[in-house]
Amino acid sequence: LAPTRLAVTTTDGITGAVSLVDLRTGEVTPDLALGSSDALPFYHEGRVHLLHRFSFDALDVLAGDDLHLLGQTGLGVDGLVSSNPHDLAFGPGTRAYVPLFGAPQVLVLELADPTAPRVIGRIDLGPLADADGNPEAHLAIRCGDTLFVSVQRLDQTKMFALTGEHDHLAPIDLRSGRLHDLDAAAPGVQPLALRGLWAKQWRLDPDDPAGHSVLVLADGLERVDLETLTSDWAVTPARIAAAVGSDDYRLPQSFALADAGATAYIASYTADFAGVVLLRASLDDDAPLVPIASGLQSSERTLEIVDDTLWFGDRSHAAAGMRAWDLRTTPPTPRFEGKPRSTGLAPYAVVALP
Repeated sequence: LAPTRLAVTTTDGITGAVSLVDLRTGEVTPDLALGSSDALPFYHEGRVHLLHRFSFDALDVLAGDDLHLLGQTGLGVDGLVSSNPHDLAFGPGTRAYVPLFGAPQVLVLELADPTAPRVIGRIDLGPLADADGNPEAHLAIRCGDTLFVSVQRLDQTKMFALTGEHDHLAPIDLRSGRLHDLDAAAPGVQPLALRGLWAKQWRLDPDDPAGHSVLVLADGLERVDLETLTSDWAVTPARIAAAVGSDDYRLPQSFALADAGATAYIASYTADFAGVVLLRASLDDDAPLVPIASGLQSSERTLEIVDDTLWFGDRSHAAAGMRAWDLRTTPPTPRFEGKPRSTGLAPYAVVALP
């Protein structure tokens, strides 16, 4: 079904809520559900799943129509201040998978009864750990009976400094719960090395009707074939760096696709991290990225494109809310007279709903 609404998690940094945005009218129905200061929304089979991350360690299951609470479960790990669940992948069947940033585990969830979601197992990521004992898992991508989990290889004892040149995707056989070793001749379990640093978001590649390829935003935008376990740049880090004036791997933040996958819109911090700019990037050539908006603020994934409209959750002081641009014009034209649609508290993350 085509998206008709956005579910938006909102926060003031202390408390949080969830609002709905009508994509046709821009009307916002705020504060329909309780959120937190670090909550990501996911949609699956008629329900919104709210993942509460650092220090909250929980999953809420909400009704897709009015966001009333159906059920919830804790995602903590004994002995940890926070397990810090980072992402959510669904299926096959009624299973779901949550990689933990704070522990070398992927939690296995059973969601058959939305009023009683529960943790039924754990997949050990210990063989992927670096010297601090934890691989810092982040993204989760399911392709058939294989779950791919991104690992970042950071040093928790040194303010999460990088310990390697790349992130990795670790394939897991969901039937056995075992990690795939992609190089049996090398010691330990070897995952797929990505080209980029700090993978932040993924989306299916519209150019692959089989659904085996994804685009992953790191310091550049990388196209990864999950069947052949190969990758290539769709937008190089150098192109993004030229647009924002810095090659800091932390700058790119989120992305969305338009023109049947020929164009990406990328939200990136400015070189001094003082604000966020929106950039248009062609995936068919190496043309310079084009700025379409600046002076914005965001801290998570608030960029979404539905039909010919780009939506962005702006946290700017005194002007927070969902902004929209008409992509049928060049440059894109702001909708709603360029004014943000207030979501109550400032937007934090979004997901499209039918």
